[in-house]
Amino acid sequence: MNTDNKITGGKSLNKSKGDKGEIIAAEFLQKIGYKIIRTKFRRGRCEIDIIAESENGVLNFIEVKTRFESKFGKPYEAVDRNKLKKIIEVSDFFLMNSGIDREKKFINYGIVSIEYIERSSIKLIFFENIID
Repeated sequence: MNTDNKITGGKSLNKSKGDKGEIIAAEFLQKIGYKIIRTKFRRGRCEIDIIAESENGVLNFIEVKTRFESKFGKPYEAVDRNKLKKIIEVSDFFLMNSGIDREKKFINYGIVSIEYIERSSIKLIFFENIID
């Protein structure tokens, strides 16, 4: 049985599209001077899409949201308080296991929102600091 949400290798179409969005986001971040430290850092079922250091030494935990259809809203709208809480928990785990002192390192949380407008056109918005 062939379904629209599956592609070769058993990977879901949404997962494949999300992976492509994460690659686009990482390339964008590198172009603006970020150094990618890690991608797809997992703890249990929770994941931080990109961990990157900006030119000024700030460590950024970045969620990437990609949408191909507008019926589900803007990509960044999918990052609610619950998702942000999970990202913070996983980032704390990363910091603890990396030996990085949260008190001595500036930490930032961001979102890269990618919306496909047409087949070859995207709208990328980078929310650099989503926590005040």
